[in-house]
Amino acid sequence: MMRIIFALLLFVTAASAEPRPGVDYLAGVKYERVMIENHPRGWTAGIFLDTFGNGYSTLERMACSGKFSEIVAHIAPFDNSHAYPIDKLRRSVIEGAKKIQRIAEKCPQSVLMPSPFCEHNHPSKTIKPILDQIKKVAPNTIPVNSIWRGGIVYGYTTEIHLENSRPRAPPTGEYIVSFDGFGGDGSGDFTDADLVTIFSRYKSARQIRLWNFRFNGKFGHKDSASIAQRKNWPDAKYIRGHVAMMDGREGAISWPKNSLYKPFADDHGQGGKDNKAMAILSIERSTARVYDSKGSLIDLMKRVLPNHTGNPKGARYYSTRYAYELGDLAKKNTGSRRIRIENLPLTDADLRSGLFR
Repeated sequence: MMRIIFALLLFVTAASAEPRPGVDYLAGVKYERVMIENHPRGWTAGIFLDTFGNGYSTLERMACSGKFSEIVAHIAPFDNSHAYPIDKLRRSVIEGAKKIQRIAEKCPQSVLMPSPFCEHNHPSKTIKPILDQIKKVAPNTIPVNSIWRGGIVYGYTTEIHLENSRPRAPPTGEYIVSFDGFGGDGSGDFTDADLVTIFSRYKSARQIRLWNFRFNGKFGHKDSASIAQRKNWPDAKYIRGHVAMMDGREGAISWPKNSLYKPFADDHGQGGKDNKAMAILSIERSTARVYDSKGSLIDLMKRVLPNHTGNPKGARYYSTRYAYELGDLAKKNTGSRRIRIENLPLTDADLRSGLFR
């Protein structure tokens, strides 16, 4: 019976024409409750099993919740050098795969996808034997080959991680895309990217999973805290705001490049305005009015001095609400998530508009 259920899940996944959206809760063991409660039903996920603590019980609760369609589970502790000595790690990886198999048998609602290493550099001939072993000991799962500069293995699903807003070419064969690490070079994180353009590049992917620094406990790209010292975990609104950005853009990118709408303001540890919706405008007022698509006032963004002197230059305005909350208000009123700020064109409340990095 388990094999039949697993085969049906594989058929449904294979029949999907669009990539399955997801979230990389890589340190999810640290915020398990808020993760499971706020995960969109049917979305995919990724998690570390031995990097931020023992994640096998968390994986089981995720799988048995019925909310996660597919879960990529990275077995070995993360290796920042991407070297992952296979001879040293093989035994623990195979034991981890066996545990994942037992969870897959207990919780067949989710397709579990064991990955021996997250972002490895091994050539194909080196990584293939351990993928074969995982397939043998965990037959109810789909092994994943998560590469950094490593080789693609024919017959296995490849997972690639995006580094910045100039993403790599799609790999051959079935593949998964994760934003894990995106913006680590300071070029702009997930919320700053032209997501629609990036998504279109990977329209043939099996999954596309969002990620930002809080999902790994980091305050931002400059946070150099060790894994043991990290404490900046996502809350419910942080998760919901990122999830809303995966739904595609309603309407066109409409703002001129001398203005900017940011769904997530830069986080400077200054309380109320951090991570909230903000705008940079040439208009100088005490507040910037925010309307839904039918012209009803739904918010006032407060001006904060000094003006922004970078590109674009202008007055800075901050909402006390997350961007997804503005979108929710607009949609409740009009059925559309588009908003208008002062006299600028309508724009999707959930996504950046104007100047892109």
